[in-house]
Amino acid sequence: MSELILCHSALATNPYYFVAFGIHIYSIEELCFLLTENACLLDEDVLDPALCDFLIREAGMPRLGNKLSELLEGGCSVGEFVLTILTDSCYLTEEELLSVKQTLLDSSGLDRNRKHKLRGDNMLKNGKFALALDEYRFVLGSMDRELERETYAGILHNMGCAYARLFLLKEAAECFYDAYNISGEQKSVLQFLLASRFINDEEKYNRLVLRYGFNEEIKEEADRLYKEFSKPSERSLQAKILSRLADLKESGKISQYYDALEDVLNDWKKEYRSSMLLDH
Repeated sequence: MSELILCHSALATNPYYFVAFGIHIYSIEELCFLLTENACLLDEDVLDPALCDFLIREAGMPRLGNKLSELLEGGCSVGEFVLTILTDSCYLTEEELLSVKQTLLDSSGLDRNRKHKLRGDNMLKNGKFALALDEYRFVLGSMDRELERETYAGILHNMGCAYARLFLLKEAAECFYDAYNISGEQKSVLQFLLASRFINDEEKYNRLVLRYGFNEEIKEEADRLYKEFSKPSERSLQAKILSRLADLKESGKISQYYDALEDVLNDWKKEYRSSMLLDH
């Protein structure tokens, strides 16, 4: 969630973890925002008794929590469950509520694979790479590779992107190559070569290019991308951080250098843990 949410209700001491989106929820406003913004991606995963307990024990909404528990016991639909939360919390205007209701009706026709694929794309976009991989694996496990070749290849390519962002470049290269084998897309072969270049020395990489028979134009473009990624732009945040560290070290401010280095490493660790959800 990237927008600022003004919360008037109680903030939970123990948040609810919304597994489908990899997000901790601390208030009814956050919950409503998430449900509203992702209405088209919701499925049976939202019908969680733990969410009812959260509303009763943590969010200060026992009446709503108990009402939802009764709905679950009666075998309610996803739409009924979600609309009850949004209606009873008075989070949306009547017009907004009707819009969400229509979205839920429209998306009810989407098959489960399509929702999981869209959810994986959303995870990838928001830096939840491990969760994105889980969603993509779920979809691939129930797809027919031969009947849905384009979609299958697209998911493999996205998996390669997720693995690459986790620095698992061998796995990334395998996904990109498999995607290329199915689709023949240039973007996949370029990413395959780029990942392969980062995990092999130049001699081994050149032998790999010859073995697979890629043309010189593709190789030149991959080499250009490799040089571009190997040396970040001087205006990038990463380059500025490294430049500052170098300045501190060269000026003899060793204590400040190590303090700044520790801060940078801690930030990178937090970012990586977030992408892997190691804090959950």
